[in-house]
Amino acid sequence: MEIKNNYYEFRSALTKGDVQKAEEFFQKAFEEAFNLYQQKLSEGGKFNLNDENELFALVVLFDNMIGFWKEGMLEEGIGFAESMVEMVDSPKLKEMFKGYSLGMQAGLDVDTFFKKYVDLSKVDEEFPQFLCNFKEEIKELIK
Repeated sequence: MEIKNNYYEFRSALTKGDVQKAEEFFQKAFEEAFNLYQQKLSEGGKFNLNDENELFALVVLFDNMIGFWKEGMLEEGIGFAESMVEMVDSPKLKEMFKGYSLGMQAGLDVDTFFKKYVDLSKVDEEFPQFLCNFKEEIKELIK
């Protein structure tokens, strides 16, 4: 699997403004990540967060979930977020996926959600690849 490498190439191409290359590398990373996701889903398995390619599969799938949200494809985003709660062993990542699902269910646009509910000032020590720290205000979304 080359998910991590393709993801880094995607980010590098984006930084350089090469949108076409970025799309190519993201597509490669996404295809592998989605295949792994489908495999885990059908087997009832969980992502191995100690395996860098499996961790970066989550990063790619998370980016795709945010893309669903930005495009207004809330059902797809919510379904993915909720399935991921069952597919990770980390309490922090479970909470992250629950929080993002709550934001989509509330009908918030992604920018409002990030500004109001995500603590963008913190880089998580365990999972620096994710915006997984929420502000106290996240409790407003829990019904």
